[in-house]
Amino acid sequence: MQRQPLRSAIAISHCDQPLRSCHRDDTLQRLLPRRSLDVNSHRHRFIVHQLSPAIDQHSQSANGHRLRILVIEDDQDSLANLLDILEIDGHEVHGVDSLQKALAVPNPDGYAITLTDRKLPDGMVEDFLPQLTARMPQSEFVVFTGFGDVDSTIAAFRGGASDYVIKPIIPDDLRGTVRRIAERRQLQSAFDKEHAFAEMILNTAEAIVLVLDPEGTILQFNPYLTQTTGWSAEELKGTNWFQQCIPPAQQDVARSIFAPTTRPANGPETVTEVACKNGEHIHVRWSNTAILDAGSKTQSILAVGVDISDLIDAQQQALQAQRLAAIGQTMTGLAHESRNALQRIMAATDMLELEIEKDSHAMQDLDAIRRAGNDLTCLLDEVRSFAAPIHLQRHDESLPSVWQRVWTDLKLQRNNRDATLREPADCDQCPKVHIDVFRMEQVIRNLIENALAACPDPFELQIQWQVEDEFVVLTLRDNGPGIGLDHQHKIFEPFYTTKSTGTGLGLAICQRIIEAHGGTIRQNSPAADQPASGACFEIRLPVKANPRALSESSAS
Repeated sequence: MQRQPLRSAIAISHCDQPLRSCHRDDTLQRLLPRRSLDVNSHRHRFIVHQLSPAIDQHSQSANGHRLRILVIEDDQDSLANLLDILEIDGHEVHGVDSLQKALAVPNPDGYAITLTDRKLPDGMVEDFLPQLTARMPQSEFVVFTGFGDVDSTIAAFRGGASDYVIKPIIPDDLRGTVRRIAERRQLQSAFDKEHAFAEMILNTAEAIVLVLDPEGTILQFNPYLTQTTGWSAEELKGTNWFQQCIPPAQQDVARSIFAPTTRPANGPETVTEVACKNGEHIHVRWSNTAILDAGSKTQSILAVGVDISDLIDAQQQALQAQRLAAIGQTMTGLAHESRNALQRIMAATDMLELEIEKDSHAMQDLDAIRRAGNDLTCLLDEVRSFAAPIHLQRHDESLPSVWQRVWTDLKLQRNNRDATLREPADCDQCPKVHIDVFRMEQVIRNLIENALAACPDPFELQIQWQVEDEFVVLTLRDNGPGIGLDHQHKIFEPFYTTKSTGTGLGLAICQRIIEAHGGTIRQNSPAADQPASGACFEIRLPVKANPRALSESSAS
């Protein structure tokens, strides 16, 4: 805030009175008309005149801002009169007669104003202002002198003075200066409180507050964005929001959503995905508005976002539960009747086999019927396993032993294939996890079978592991064509498949099994500036069993 220069004067009289603090009762006695002085000396003349009519007025109009004021003046009579004038207005006033005493006053942080003569017995005030301002950082300094020049004025202001006053000093102007400083401090205090309150809201609110320029460059954001996404201020400020934090598949949509807000109007409330630093995506509901400049043009965009990922997950889980309930109810009757029919088919097939010659064409048709019956049995079992609760039989096991067993079991499927498994050399150092071995083999088998089906020869599967925050992270990457952007967000949905055959439940079952273990499974997409490098799946499993997962598994 710009400081207003004080262009008034205070006249100060001379008398040999001891240095002291003012008291209100004897102040009134000293300021009566009989106390008016006209003293001539080599210093300035100070005249205190006809104050009694104004005493009550000033006492009653002290504007309610009681300040703690320090006065530095070596002339005792001038000091006493300054103290008297200021105390009448209800201020707490203290006086000293040297700069060294001013530097030694107790509780220096409490002074709001320091009035000081420029020339004092122990030096010029501009030489001491740096020390005074350092010791009394909350105080505003007003310097008065009888000999004003440009150089001394500049030196005082550079040293930290707020005002520079030429003697003689008029009492009413002194009161006006103090009143203006008090009002300015009150406004600054109110501003500081509002600013602190706004900062507290921004720092504690569980919502993203984001400021962009009209092109989408990030200007400012609150700590909750870092807490939610992992991106720091150094990493995001000055970058483009859409390119840095919006998934490539949604960038055009996000730009169109934010575009209406670049006009002087509030944008619609919308939901977009936001890419976190660790590669995960969260769903954020945005409410945007334009910040206009003096010409009513959009200067920036204020976006407030709420992370609704948990809500969307809950909705998806509720929908999943409804689907599972419907599948379970349907399968209860369907499985029973279908198995009975399949058993009759298989029995009839066995009887026909006895009556048909081994080398006849009818035997080939019979084998086709038997294979179709087996396929139908497998499909029914897969649907039933997806709908049925998952009961885990856990014990400690090493993940390398799991994937090595699965790779061996798939030897027949790898027959006549140029297939290679690349695994780390430190498999023996991988910590054991508390898992259901059969279920985990089911997950690994499904992923490897999908990779074998999607990749041409030479086929290569790379498996890596690492420990992150009490989780074992298992990564499986093949060298195939990868998963298209249009399919990546759907691959874990039940009944979704890109194959000509199958139920589309394989990855959905894998996800249920991993989540029952208290872990997560996701498909890792390559960066936007990198070419596709095959499909990559990441499985995170807790090193120690998750009690919540155990209870949920038991409840299932």
